[in-house]
Amino acid sequence: MPAFDLRTVLLMSSVMPGLMALVMFSMGRSFPTNIRGVGNWACGALIVSVASILLALRGGVPDWLSIIGGNCGMIVSTGLWLIGSQRFFGRPPSWRFVTLMLAIGAIGESWLTWAQPSAAGRALCINVILALIYVRQTFVMLRDGRHDSSAMFVGALFLIQTAVTVLRVVTSIGSGFAATGLYARGFVQTLYLGTGAILSLMATVAFMLLAMNRLRVQLEQQALADPLTGLLNRRAFLNAHREEREKMMRTGGRLSLLLIDLDHFKTINDTYGHVKGDEILVDFSERAAAILTRHTHFSRWGGEEFTVLVPGSRPEDVFDLAEALRSRIALNDNPSLPAYTCSIGIAYTAGGDATIERLVKDADEALYRAKRNGRNCVELSDQAIMV
Repeated sequence: MPAFDLRTVLLMSSVMPGLMALVMFSMGRSFPTNIRGVGNWACGALIVSVASILLALRGGVPDWLSIIGGNCGMIVSTGLWLIGSQRFFGRPPSWRFVTLMLAIGAIGESWLTWAQPSAAGRALCINVILALIYVRQTFVMLRDGRHDSSAMFVGALFLIQTAVTVLRVVTSIGSGFAATGLYARGFVQTLYLGTGAILSLMATVAFMLLAMNRLRVQLEQQALADPLTGLLNRRAFLNAHREEREKMMRTGGRLSLLLIDLDHFKTINDTYGHVKGDEILVDFSERAAAILTRHTHFSRWGGEEFTVLVPGSRPEDVFDLAEALRSRIALNDNPSLPAYTCSIGIAYTAGGDATIERLVKDADEALYRAKRNGRNCVELSDQAIMV
């Protein structure tokens, strides 16, 4: 026998989701458009709050409102949570699945309320539907959110609720549907309503934390990215250099720096305009990135200058990489843009000596030699030969 009233449990569980829904609605309006699903989570939280109140008022309001409205509200709310999670992680939303579950639930609950009254049948119907939605929600969170602790927490919550709901279904069938009413006195029903209350309370908070964490990560990435090209900005590049240099100092490796300048870029801007110039900067970034390997660090150093940090490679390999990049740019296979080329200077030195000042100075000297030699070419720093 439970020591507390199950109706009170439902009423208490309705408060927090409703409050969090208002918070999510308010904050979600200021989120970037690429953070999706927050509105669905908020709607789901608001509906689960209303549905819990309707279920708690059974006997005090008409059955069509309490039974049909409350149970269908639970299906809609959990379905919206699922859709919000899918949109948040860039997955196609399961609108058809949720609509099908709602239709089955509405028809089944109506039939078992008026045509063939059966509290046990209604409980079995709604629990099977909710279990199916919980399973899909759990799968989305544990698969797509495996690198996010908040997502894993939500996934764990829904996994527990799935297990409890399945237990509720199995024990209902095993007991011949005895004592399956909403307020039936028993351990399983108490556990079922208790975990449901905890889920509604904690899931809404976890959804909000998940969205806030995504916003934080996105803002951090924007702070480290060039707004035009999406490449590392100078601050991020300096951080990458510091980390790579520390690694090379431990292993005895060497660092290379490619300093790249787009040839006659001022003339291009004066002739074709700054909009076309920006398009060229983006085009260069995309085509150069396709040549570079994953272990390099590619940044926009400023204006039409770019840098590439290459850790641990031999001078001849770095030179071949730079030459492949220069040749790729010289192809001029984008008919919507004027032809352009680039010049590249390479610095190469041991990790202990590879301060950013030293690398930039050596690469800059090599770059100016490339320009004096007619541009559209690659030059290796004289200092690299002495290393």
